[in-house]
Amino acid sequence: MPLNRPLFACILALFASAILSFTDNFVHAVQQTAGLWQFQLVKASIALPILLAAAYWKNISCRPVHVGRWAIRSVTIAVSFLIYFATLGFLPVAQAGAGLYSAPIWIMLFSVIFLGKHIGIRRILAMIIGFSGVLALLQPDINNLTLLSAIPLLAGAFYGLGGIATKLLCQDENPVVLAIGVFTAIAVIAAGLLLYFTLFPSPAESVAFHSRGWEDLSARFLWLTLGQAIGAALAIALLANAYRFGEPDFVSVCEYSFLIFAAIWALVLWSIPTNLMAQFGILTIILSGVWMYFLDRQPEPSRSKHS
Repeated sequence: MPLNRPLFACILALFASAILSFTDNFVHAVQQTAGLWQFQLVKASIALPILLAAAYWKNISCRPVHVGRWAIRSVTIAVSFLIYFATLGFLPVAQAGAGLYSAPIWIMLFSVIFLGKHIGIRRILAMIIGFSGVLALLQPDINNLTLLSAIPLLAGAFYGLGGIATKLLCQDENPVVLAIGVFTAIAVIAAGLLLYFTLFPSPAESVAFHSRGWEDLSARFLWLTLGQAIGAALAIALLANAYRFGEPDFVSVCEYSFLIFAAIWALVLWSIPTNLMAQFGILTIILSGVWMYFLDRQPEPSRSKHS
């Protein structure tokens, strides 16, 4: 029977978002030392032994309960992350982030289309309000929108599918095993793309973060990637558990807190303040999450009618 502990799921998502938003502050430094696929491959190669050691320490079997379901969930989430990071090579962070954080809307659509779930007007309004807060916080430049700006929506769609798969297909899986699956999928995909761009390099004038081949490993790159790997391993395991204990649409709205923590870290680390519009976005996101929490607290019969 599906688990439903929304407060616990929210806490896990908040911790994961705080960790990821901190480590992502240093991605721009990684871009100066290596390409995307090398970064993702090395990061996964560091994260996997950490997760395997954690499984051994906790006496957790690394064999998935349902291999096929585990693989589907792993690939969908890995693809979402890789699309998001790839778009950072040719789109502003605000546009890429807005696409990725469209995941709650995709979850709502997929739940209605494929699962026959009744969403209800209040849940729809809560998600719309939350996404409007995302746009207010990110403030993408409408004048610079192009067809390429739609690519991050694919990241949001795949992430939404991964959230649904976690709740419906992987309830019996340990969060560490789920995290191992994601990093394994990332390593395989990144290795293939890294090999391609190494064997068939782009012209020097068109090389971007997502089209660089293998480069020599520097000490700075290794230290930065080590920190990224540790943070990502912990955060992805926390998120896997969050989606096991909460409704996917609710947990994905809780992940909007990534943007709030990112604004906090930007102020703490780089002394970059937020403007009034961004502060309004933060407040809107918080209100949306609180509303979704109370909707998830309602008894099932009531929620099916009204939420």
